[in-house]
Order: sequence, then C-alpha cells, then structure tokens
Amino acid sequence: MLALATKVVSDYGKVLARVQPGLNGLPESLLPHSKAQIRNAIVVLLENLEPEHTALKESLARGYVYLAQFVPDADAQVLAAPGGASLTAGSEPAMRLLNRIKLDMERALEELHALGVGFGGDVGAEG
Repeated sequence: MLALATKVVSDYGKVLARVQPGLNGLPESLLPHSKAQIRNAIVVLLENLEPEHTALKESLARGYVYLAQFVPDADAQVLAAPGGASLTAGSEPAMRLLNRIKLDMERALEELHALGVGFGGDVGAEG
C-alpha cells in the first residue's frame, strides 16, 4: 500500500513540476491518476511519515491543496478563454469556477488540519 501511494504521489509530483500552480484551473486530464487516488495516496504517506519529516509533510500538504486547482477539462477551458481567469473580466461562469477552486482549497486545508497536519506557508495566498 505504501509503495503504491509513493508511486501515485511521485507521478503527481512530476505533473506539478511541469505546471504553474495558481488559481487558474488546470485540466484534470493532466493528472496521471484520479484526484481521489492522489488525495488518498497523500493521506497514506502523511500518516506514515515520522514527525521529524516536516519539510516532506509540508510538500505533501501543498500538493494536497494544489489538487483543488485541477478541474474538469471543460471548466479549465472556460478559465483559459480570453479574460476567463481574470476577475476583472466579469465572466460570471469563470468567477464561479475560481470561487469553487478557492473553496476546495480551503476544504483541503481543513481536511489536513483534521489529520493533524499543518504547515507554515499560506498555500491559498496566490488568489
């Protein structure tokens, strides 16, 4: 179970290295595994890490929160449209999507907190 979780998270990490996390909504099709599989794998690793591995825990926690930025491909297209990801553009569908991403990121932070995982950085500060 731990080996599979490590592979899933490693695959996800390679995707994160290629994209620029932000509140712009990335297509889920970029993910090497389902969001649920990645989320579960991160939780497994967090639960099995020794307390002194704080930097690794922070990195996993960031990846957990960043997962909220991956949205269905159709939603990512709405946000990628000219002016779509710009709050000044006034596109109501885009603004709703951005708000949903922010809400999902906040939920992820709450889930991590419930697991006893906290970290110093303000992950949601970009938006």
